[in-house]
Amino acid sequence: MKPASAKIYIMPCLCNHNRAFTSMTQDQIIAYFIKETAIQANKTSRSLNKLRSRPDPRTSSFVVGLVGIGTIAGILGIVVLSDIPTLVKHFIAALTNRHELLFRPNKVVVAN
Repeated sequence: MKPASAKIYIMPCLCNHNRAFTSMTQDQIIAYFIKETAIQANKTSRSLNKLRSRPDPRTSSFVVGLVGIGTIAGILGIVVLSDIPTLVKHFIAALTNRHELLFRPNKVVVAN
């Protein structure tokens, strides 16, 4: 069991004009100082810098970014362009109300 903390006398100094700690135990004073000097984890520069993007003025990083954007845009462009003939066929069938244009009959190959 922990012994009871005795009250300690803190000699008056420049930082303690009102002698606020004279009626507190040593454990209470330590707890008070810990509470007063605690730093919030979300207010440190390390945690704030995790949320910020830093500019990168190097030419190489700019070129790599452009190549990446071009590659992604090229792949998406190929997918969209390959679907254009199908979209045109569906659009024409819907306008002319000829839905049979959408279905091709299966060709049966008879072997002799």
